[in-house]
Amino acid sequence: MSISCTEKGRLIYALVSVNKTIAQKFDLCTDGFSQTRMDLLAQLQVDQTISQKELQKRVNVDHAAVTRHLKHLESTGMIARERSAADNRVILVSLTEQGATRIAQLREQKDEFLEDLLEGFSAEEQRTLAEMIQRIEANADALPKLKEESI
Repeated sequence: MSISCTEKGRLIYALVSVNKTIAQKFDLCTDGFSQTRMDLLAQLQVDQTISQKELQKRVNVDHAAVTRHLKHLESTGMIARERSAADNRVILVSLTEQGATRIAQLREQKDEFLEDLLEGFSAEEQRTLAEMIQRIEANADALPKLKEESI
């Protein structure tokens, strides 16, 4: 049985809508701490100290956004930033003790959130859902990108 274009549109709309809802609920369960900021702290937990440019690549956000997030994390004592002694153009970012404590708390909150979110789904259903979402993501990644000059 073929799915109509309108039904496909509703499916994509549902994916976008559920993504938005999950992001909002996640922010609530972590007291407004976004997934992006959590990703930044988690990456710093692994690497200890890393350049801002490399950190930006790893979490896949644009330069302005990563700068904004890091500025906030620095102002709240979660990270420290300093210029590299070897190359003054490079900004090194490191996790503070307060940041390490916070990322541990956030991981616990995230685990509880995910348990609640996936309640009622069997392990097999979760695997199937993950596979389908990965296929949609791969298809989306394969679509042509807009050229910079046409934006």
